Amino acid sequence: DIREGHHQTQRQQHLEGAVAFKVLLPLCLVMTFAYIGDSTVSNWSAKYLQDVLGSSEQLATVPYNVYMVTTLVGRAIGDFGVRRFGAVAVVRMGALVAAGGFAVVAGAPGAWVGMVGFTLLGLGLCVLVPQTFAAAGRLASEKYGPGASDAAVARLNVFNYVGFLIGSPLVGALGDAWNYRGAMLVPMVLVLVTLVYARSFAAQPDRYGDGHERPRTADVGRGSNGL
Repeated sequence: DIREGHHQTQRQQHLEGAVAFKVLLPLCLVMTFAYIGDSTVSNWSAKYLQDVLGSSEQLATVPYNVYMVTTLVGRAIGDFGVRRFGAVAVVRMGALVAAGGFAVVAGAPGAWVGMVGFTLLGLGLCVLVPQTFAAAGRLASEKYGPGASDAAVARLNVFNYVGFLIGSPLVGALGDAWNYRGAMLVPMVLVLVTLVYARSFAAQPDRYGDGHERPRTADVGRGSNGL
């Protein structure tokens, strides 16, 4: 009857919500780790360059600007890379480049080398967020239909705030308790964990060109710092 049908619909919606979160969990973690990295750059790059690497006050403001520019450039490169090599390869490369950036920053002997590290961070982190949104929308659409992608993207979007809120106090607390060079290694390790979840970005056989995967994109907004 109508009542039983209503209860079945509610149970199905509850089940879909639980399954959806399990499906999205790897992407939620990737989003969180990416924004921990982004928060580290936006909140600590100037202080790190000035207090740890001994730069002038004027030079200390440069890394974040460089990071933002390379983020924009990296987006274009990342889009080309996805079309040519697929989302999985681009996400893996982005994670490795970002981790390399953190390693350079942590071991930098001076301000100019530190800026190279922040440049690498912009190029690496910038591809993770848009591909994570695209993968979430695609997975939800494939499993529950086109209307589910908006809900999946909205749920995933919460985790950019989680990462941004965690990143700054985490690095600050570690820097005060230990040292800021060591603190930079923590987001580096978290970004490397993305490699474990890279297969979550694989598209179904929706292919073109020379057979590489083309992920369907999701219409999403930017994060608070341009990612």
